Amino acid sequence: MHIIIYLISIILDGAFNIIFPYSILCSLFSILSLIIIYPFFNNKIKYIKYSFILGLIYDILFTNFYIFNIFIFFIISVIIYYFFSKNTYNFFNVFILNIIIIHLYIILVLIMFNISNYGINSFNELLFILPHFYVSNILYITICYLIIDRIIIVNKHKLY
Repeated sequence: MHIIIYLISIILDGAFNIIFPYSILCSLFSILSLIIIYPFFNNKIKYIKYSFILGLIYDILFTNFYIFNIFIFFIISVIIYYFFSKNTYNFFNVFILNIIIIHLYIILVLIMFNISNYGINSFNELLFILPHFYVSNILYITICYLIIDRIIIVNKHKLY
């Protein structure tokens, strides 16, 4: 199931980049899929290894900063794992973590761009682009959560 979720998120990321280039709808579906697939992993090591692979795939498909997204996916998967080890996996917590990860990802990318002199990026630019990530990503995480929550509920009833 987690592979299907990630494939859908990769396809949606690519489609959003093609359909809405430079628009107010910016997607981070692939990285946010780490929140959605969390319940499918009982083992922390497998979850983090899987995030490495997802970061590599994301780097190959969408960026030319190889290894950078592997690092980001690793950090975010550790944060997700730690967050849900202390909190329950419910809609409110998924929503809050979604907002945190959007901010963290944009800040890390901004830092990377500034370190590599890949363009002039300031805190003001960060504040300008950040809202562009909210609409599509909040909608994505909400729809995915509702679908996954329904699947988990149905599977729990099948066990009894």
